[in-house]
Amino acid sequence: MISFDSVHQAIKAETLLSRQGIPVYALPTPREIDISCGQCLLFMAGWQEELIRLFAQTNVRWSKLFSRTAAGSAVIYEQITEYGG
Repeated sequence: MISFDSVHQAIKAETLLSRQGIPVYALPTPREIDISCGQCLLFMAGWQEELIRLFAQTNVRWSKLFSRTAAGSAVIYEQITEYGG
């Protein structure tokens, strides 16, 4: 799951990835995560490197990258990295 600094960047990212044929799902940013934008994108972990590469090439500014794991009825979010650009 990846978060953004603004809804504009989230929409830009979703449009870019959809055009590239990369399956992503836009959803509200979970309350457990302290982020300024209310929208994030969920994607399969295997796409992580490609997403980061595409975002760098097209100047999409993302905020934080998380792993998302289901643990029974709960969902656990673990921050992997932050945008450094």
